[in-house]
Formats: sequence, C-alpha cells, structure tokens
Amino acid sequence: MINKFLLIILLITCIFTSKAQTRIGIKGGANIANVYVTSGNESSSGDAITTFHIGALLESRFTDKILFQPNLLFSQKGFSEKPTTDKATVNYIELPVNLLYEISRNLTFGGGIYGAYAINGKGTLNGKSYDYDFSKGKANRFDLGINLIVGYEVIEGIRLNVNYTHGFANTVDNVNLNITNRVLGVSVIALWGER
Repeated sequence: MINKFLLIILLITCIFTSKAQTRIGIKGGANIANVYVTSGNESSSGDAITTFHIGALLESRFTDKILFQPNLLFSQKGFSEKPTTDKATVNYIELPVNLLYEISRNLTFGGGIYGAYAINGKGTLNGKSYDYDFSKGKANRFDLGINLIVGYEVIEGIRLNVNYTHGFANTVDNVNLNITNRVLGVSVIALWGER
C-alpha cells in the first residue's frame, strides 16, 4: 500500500512541477505531539511531548491562487503519561502532500494528506527504557492522516507555518485498542526559486 501511495505522489509531483513555477525549500520546527486512545466505548488522550521535525519541500504553482506542496520530513511523534515518567517517542519519515490557497501574497491556508513510516522508537515504562517492537502484534510502522496548515511569508522566501496533523491509522497491531497520532507543529521554511 505504501509503495502505491509513494508512486502516486511521485507521479503527481512530476506532473505539477514539469511546467509550473516551482520553489524548493527546507523546513524545521517544533512538534507538540500526543495520541488519542480508544478501547471499546472508552477514549482518552495522553499528555503531550515536545519533539521536532526537519525536511525539504517543493512548492509548485497550480493556478494563480493554488499551490501544490509535497514535503519529505523526519518527524518525531509520541506521548507521555503524567504524573508518571512513562513516555514514548517514535521517529518517522513522513510524506505530507498539501494544496495551499493564497489568501494574499503572504498568507496561505490549506491542507492535505500524509503518509509516514516509523523507523524506530524508544519509550520508558515504569522507569525502564525499551525500544519499540514493530513485530506482528506489537507496534505498526505505518501512519496515515490529514494536515491543516496556515502560513505567513514574513519576508520574501521566509515563511512561518502552523500545522495540525490528525492520524487515522492505528499505531498498534491490536484489534481491541486504537492509538492514533495528533501533532500541532510550528515551522520556519526557507524557500528558493520563482514564485
């Protein structure tokens, strides 16, 4: 499934960037990461942790007001459980693909989808450290969800972004337990190229 997702994103990126005005960029920032847990009729969320993301992006003009923006990121997600010291941090390679609407020359709003692959993870449970186990019946490597983004280009080529990602994929391999990612992020983006 992830291979088909990546192939579709690659084809769309090639189509959009072949004749469009395209800028390349790098981005980095902070994540406030958490999870949403459901089991039967009960639901709860953990406590947020502060992590980070860093990566690269393309931004192609689709119309006068619509921008196509695929990203490739290293992003940390996770949660904590207070008042205990229990905590989990998972490192993902993430591919968000967004459409942005230019409200004005400097202000953008948009959203899209993301797919992510967990490369590793670490946690602390009852004071003991552990590595994430991605074998069958344990943690799932794949995450999938949606993004919402607001950005403001403070000067030509420098944009501040606030984004929210809402995961739909269960991050554990357990039919009785559903854990999905939630992340609020703040980024600084440096862009180069024709606008």
